[in-house]
Amino acid sequence: MDIPHTFRKTLVTHLPYATDEGIAPTDDLAALGLDSMGVVQLLTDLEETYGVDLPDELITEETFETVGSLWAAVGALVPAERFADA
Repeated sequence: MDIPHTFRKTLVTHLPYATDEGIAPTDDLAALGLDSMGVVQLLTDLEETYGVDLPDELITEETFETVGSLWAAVGALVPAERFADA
């Protein structure tokens, strides 16, 4: 799974124990320092960055479990031309 650079860049600003180059789709977001307040801030940043609204049913522990699970949820809402930097 390719994780687009823009997504990585947005994500790592909320992960105190990660770097842009050092995250993989299987990395656990909680282990990288994402807490409940971070989830709220990250969600806001992702919605602003990609111009989407994450539906309430996607705001689950499973969605925010790993880098890949979060990108799968967000990426499914983003038109392909908006993440051409993959």
